[in-house]
Amino acid sequence: MPRLSRRHFLALGTAGLLLPRRVFADGAGERKFLFVFCPGGWDQAVVFAPIFNDTTDHLDGDEPGTGGGFTFTDSPARPSVRAFFESWGPRTCLVDGYQVPSVAHDVCTRWTMTGTANDGTDDWASIVAGHTTVPRVMPNVHISGPIYPHAYVDASVRVGLASQLATLVDGTALLTSDQPVPYVPPDRDALEEAFVRARLDAWTARAPSGMPARVGAAEQLAMDRSTSLIDVADELRVTGQDLYSTASVAVRALARGLARTGVVAFGSGGNGAWDTHSGNDYQGVLSENLFGALNRLLGDLASAPGESQPTLLDETTVVVLSEMGRTPQNNAAGGKDHWTWTSAMLIGSGVAGGTRVGRWTEQLTGEAIDLSTGEPSASGVTMLPGHLGATLLKLADVDPEEFIDPALGTTIDAVLA
Repeated sequence: MPRLSRRHFLALGTAGLLLPRRVFADGAGERKFLFVFCPGGWDQAVVFAPIFNDTTDHLDGDEPGTGGGFTFTDSPARPSVRAFFESWGPRTCLVDGYQVPSVAHDVCTRWTMTGTANDGTDDWASIVAGHTTVPRVMPNVHISGPIYPHAYVDASVRVGLASQLATLVDGTALLTSDQPVPYVPPDRDALEEAFVRARLDAWTARAPSGMPARVGAAEQLAMDRSTSLIDVADELRVTGQDLYSTASVAVRALARGLARTGVVAFGSGGNGAWDTHSGNDYQGVLSENLFGALNRLLGDLASAPGESQPTLLDETTVVVLSEMGRTPQNNAAGGKDHWTWTSAMLIGSGVAGGTRVGRWTEQLTGEAIDLSTGEPSASGVTMLPGHLGATLLKLADVDPEEFIDPALGTTIDAVLA
């Protein structure tokens, strides 16, 4: 099997993608994040909103359940949901009844991941990765799902569900390339690399400040780190298309200190598998699979040693969310349509475990809350995606006001441990 030299690696055009925007000296205690995005809009009534009345339709067999200090929608067909709350409820905070100001998939997804519908705004994972406090080979490891890197575009590395990055790094991509790749003897390869490095050193030394200097510095660091990425290529290989297999790649990157954040989607096809305008029973299947995978992933995080904490879960916040919810009642096709109110889960490091922030009304809308207590309040605010994002940035030790207009969201203090 061919192995990429640095010259091949740079020639294939990935070097500039492997660097954080900012590099500092000491990363002790840096919190990590794993984002699990469920595209299409999940039905909050299937798990998060156990509202049983004449205005909310549930799946056959659903009933109110309790476990791990939470109430939720329970069902014999979804044992993994109960297992999740019983095992991980003490490490989980539910954020219920926040509003995404749209019912269009693309717009809602951008709102959910950036706090705004505007182009040119980085997503939460990219911002956090761009503020990593240690040099990391791939600050944000992107397996699948939505990211919107802009100012921090050089913090994200796309792995690909078909292991495109792994094949590129270990050299097997050359076997399928339609471009001829001549054999280069090692001694000549070393001479070429020395020549490129000398030219780059000279160019960087005389580069003016600003973008040219930053690009030059990024290329220098990319050359220095390419060997590290080659050494871990096998760990970047996606071995299956289920959530556990794909997310495990991100978990391995977090565990090895290669990344600070990871993003993975669960449920694909069209606008997303969760977009059940007909056949809403499929929401139950997806929820069982989601929580089954989460149980395994959290077990892996809890058993892996952390960089600065006893376990990887102690220093990782797992964020599980969808771009919207679904209407309380079924439509004529037995499905549910788009709904602006939804839920999210935060699990692990820095989270006030066993906590439910926000409340559902009988009409399956969210109540205004006091952000400091998470309880309904007549003088409270309606939670927006920006409130969730500000909270995540706070957990990452990033100033939310640098990225979010306070009118669109401030920290939900009740979420924080």
